[in-house]
Amino acid sequence: MLKAERHAYLLQQLSKQGRLSAIDEAERLGISEDTLRRDLRELDMAGALQRVHGGAIPRPPVPASYADRRGDDRTRKVSLARVAASLVRDGQVFFLDGGTTALCIAESLPVNLRATVITNAPPIAAALIDHPGIDVYLAGGAVAKRSAVTVGTEATDFLRRFRADLGFIGVCALAADAGLTIPFAEEASTKRVMIEQARRVVALAGSDKLDIAYPYVVAPTTAITDLVTDHTATEERLAPYRLRGITIHRQR
Repeated sequence: MLKAERHAYLLQQLSKQGRLSAIDEAERLGISEDTLRRDLRELDMAGALQRVHGGAIPRPPVPASYADRRGDDRTRKVSLARVAASLVRDGQVFFLDGGTTALCIAESLPVNLRATVITNAPPIAAALIDHPGIDVYLAGGAVAKRSAVTVGTEATDFLRRFRADLGFIGVCALAADAGLTIPFAEEASTKRVMIEQARRVVALAGSDKLDIAYPYVVAPTTAITDLVTDHTATEERLAPYRLRGITIHRQR
């Protein structure tokens, strides 16, 4: 097989599987691992994929602004939010991280629920103002407008004052090996604190957020206890997360 044909095959496999194993693909193609890794390196340099330890994953998309994301794919986000909201029990304290799916969770909470929400997202606090049974605590600090969340030392110090039953974490990218990653460094610290201070950590990630990675690491995959995703995420793609002890909750 010519190099161009191998490259086309590898990109096709990546599109179908969501990730590539250098060992497995070298065996399938009947070539050395060194040759396969050279192919992946060339495809990475061309911007066609992203090399990771042991293989490759898709290159992540350029993140859209919060305003652009808010109306995008709302039906799926509402469906994911309902699955996530079903995990909340009366009397619990929980973090709601920023993001458009987290906002849908706030809007999906039952009107008879009694709970406490801690968030660093002004839109989420605003959505819960009229909820009769939910106490809301909003972290202050500088606002990252592209994500509509507060960031910085003031926000993280505030969040550390709480221990939560649940932490719902908005996900830009999640890969079994790379962990939970984001495109902007300034948002990492607040997410880390929520993860550290929550007994149960729920990652909110549609299938389009799985098996990709951005430059800034928030936490390893093992820090996550639960994953809420959609029905298009196949069992094959979810297997590495199950192997790491994560409970999967899939949209029906």
